[in-house]
Amino acid sequence: VKDLAGAKKRLSDVLSPDERHALAVAMLHDVLDALANTRALDGVAVVTRDPEAEALAATTGAQVWREERNGGESAAVEFAARQCLERGIPAMLVIPGDVPLVRPEDVQSVLATDSGQPGLTLVSSRDGTGSNAVLRRPPDAIGSHFGMTSFREHQDEAAARGIPVKLVRNFRIELDVDTPDDLGLFVAYENVPSLRPRKTSRAYAALERLGLARRLAELPFSLRPKQ
Repeated sequence: VKDLAGAKKRLSDVLSPDERHALAVAMLHDVLDALANTRALDGVAVVTRDPEAEALAATTGAQVWREERNGGESAAVEFAARQCLERGIPAMLVIPGDVPLVRPEDVQSVLATDSGQPGLTLVSSRDGTGSNAVLRRPPDAIGSHFGMTSFREHQDEAAARGIPVKLVRNFRIELDVDTPDDLGLFVAYENVPSLRPRKTSRAYAALERLGLARRLAELPFSLRPKQ
């Protein structure tokens, strides 16, 4: 989790700094709630240096593995992998803090692919280029390649190392909220009766509390993958 106070700058055209901050906190809370309620997980850890993220992690029972500087997502995941290995943890699932639609059953669907043997499971971002869930057994099975081409880079390294790869499609995990288009899809999802989750997400509740949900529902968006 990066520094929450300056989060989600790509939403600057539709949200103020305070609104982006409130949304980032709420999305992280949604993700931590889903992980805390996934029975098959033995534990949850948040890699961050942000005091607010640390405090939020504590409220959900997650551990905090504090990094001294914000070196980016790949560096944070490598730090987490080292922590897992030092603790004798045999497998690691990486989930970003900005997928507010995720539910415990979504996390479970990824964990269900784990055979107990060395392997990699991936869930892509909505555009098919990024990696929104990465299950690695062992934690250092491959290196971390987060960014615009990470989905392919993770697969390429696994192939080079002879590590089997499983791909899982899950539209809730795939929707990370980075752009106004993502935000429009998120708001639309929360307003379609046939898709509405059993419980309104904290992120959507925050948008309603800020008086933004109705305005954002009118934003143009596309159901096609973002380019």
